[in-house]
Amino acid sequence: MSTAYRRARSLVAGLTIWMGLCGTAWAASQADLVVVGTVVTMATNRPQGQGLAVAGGKIAFVGNAASARKLLRPGGRLIVLEPGQAVLPGLVDAHVHMLDAGLLRKRCPLDEAKTQPRVFEMIEECIAKLPPERPWLIGSGWALSQFDERGPTAAELDKRVTDRPAVFYGQDGHSAWLNSLALAKANITTCKPDPPLKRGRIECTANDKPSGTLREEEAINLVEKVVQQPSEDEWLAGLREGQSILHSLGITMVQDASVSRRMLEIYHQAASSGQLTMKVVAAQATDPAEKPRTPSQAHELAGRRDRYSVGRLSASAAKIFMDGVLEARTAALLEPYDVDTVPDRGILNWEDPEVLKELVSQLDRHGLQIHMHAIGDRAVRAGLDALEAARLANGPSDNRHHIAHLQLVAAADIPRFRALGVIANFQPFWMFPDEWITQRAEAVIGRARARRLYLFRSIARTGVRIAAGSDWPVSAPNPFCAIQVGMTRQSPDPPVGPAWIPGERVSRQVLLAAYTTGGAYVNRREHETGSLEVGKAADFIIVDRNPLTVPVRRISGTTVLRTFVDGEEVYSAAPAKLTDEPGPGRTVRHCD
Repeated sequence: MSTAYRRARSLVAGLTIWMGLCGTAWAASQADLVVVGTVVTMATNRPQGQGLAVAGGKIAFVGNAASARKLLRPGGRLIVLEPGQAVLPGLVDAHVHMLDAGLLRKRCPLDEAKTQPRVFEMIEECIAKLPPERPWLIGSGWALSQFDERGPTAAELDKRVTDRPAVFYGQDGHSAWLNSLALAKANITTCKPDPPLKRGRIECTANDKPSGTLREEEAINLVEKVVQQPSEDEWLAGLREGQSILHSLGITMVQDASVSRRMLEIYHQAASSGQLTMKVVAAQATDPAEKPRTPSQAHELAGRRDRYSVGRLSASAAKIFMDGVLEARTAALLEPYDVDTVPDRGILNWEDPEVLKELVSQLDRHGLQIHMHAIGDRAVRAGLDALEAARLANGPSDNRHHIAHLQLVAAADIPRFRALGVIANFQPFWMFPDEWITQRAEAVIGRARARRLYLFRSIARTGVRIAAGSDWPVSAPNPFCAIQVGMTRQSPDPPVGPAWIPGERVSRQVLLAAYTTGGAYVNRREHETGSLEVGKAADFIIVDRNPLTVPVRRISGTTVLRTFVDGEEVYSAAPAKLTDEPGPGRTVRHCD
């Protein structure tokens, strides 16, 4: 599509919208696409309609069906929904690793392995398919809960992979599993390196040798320096895979939660060439190792934002990893973990609070949004302290800083989110008592603290703004599964089991808003997307049921039939027609 043609379409769309609002007859023949059926707008002034019209990639009309039909131009497309189906705004995943996840799915994914024996079987299946010329075996997705606290061992992997180095990244995103050849390639010969690791850990065997599991970035970087890097074609194939999967789940916009410079270059190339069908805000990775250079680090990230933002890509955020994860005892806690005789409060990546405050203030001054990973209560408090220091140094801003995960938050810090204007970015799918909570988190922090995990309702009722995300590939990317879990605090799949802290349940309206208007707000796009209103981008989906009205236990089974970005269809389910009830040929989506 030529630039001139796009401009002409935009001009016609603008005139159509204006004249449609004025009720003129000319506008009645200019819509490219009309959808008739239940339209859930998520707009406060018109929460529902029966017709939607699109012109030039924008929403030209939302209202009754008859008026929407009149707007369709000759040769335009008409979609009439079946009973039970609905139109929703395109969903926003405010914390996801789309590019990484897509790339890893092209390698050796272990996410579907539910038992340790199946993990080993899947590795052997990958080996059988691996070309002999490929120097490394690279995979991901093993669950921490499938191994003991110290993780899988090189000896276990050596039994399956003997002819080349192998590395498998954990499902938590904070662990890596190496065979002996990979340990040798990375020159990891002792689990007590000199100088010692401050932001990572090498797990040990009983005789103080590296066991094969690495924890956190500083340790994982030891193998990252030598592992085979993806080619440009592999990155682009991963991008296509990632955005295709998310579009099939109704997602039209994401914040990619940790993007290196190389990944940003791939995103920029895709956005410039028309391959990027997803709207993307890239949160550029920061580096604690560059502590003396925090001002220049902020300046460099701001320069990349200005250089790489184009089309559907905005590199306007900066990612700060405050800590690790509870299951590996690397989340930063105010009080020590319960499992060790030696007091251990985890790893706070930014040990010097003044250095962190300086970096956050510099990023804020450059107009960059700060996206923090904080699992433990000490990490959350340190993050809030740094954001408060930036506010005092620079004054209030509209940078819309947010903290993701919020697994353990001290009661005294809950009101600080609203006071500081910090957005709470939750991952609702995590909020039920699976093995990650009952077998790992509860074991290392004790039952009393575990009963304070994921205080969604307590935080939401303070009036703080809420966004939601999946953290895929750490967990399932399906937002409808997450919405159901946030409402029930129970497993979305049988057997359902008990609810985890049922008093922290929230309503479906809160959760759907977090994935629509809240996601648009955190990405500073609320005037463009997130709700279905005249003049906004035609980012919408058609689903087989209305998640605001169906029984709670049926929300997770919602199937996306079509996904549109800027009025262009980027996903269509097969078969073309799906009814509200399961039937022959129905594809059942699982939450894992």
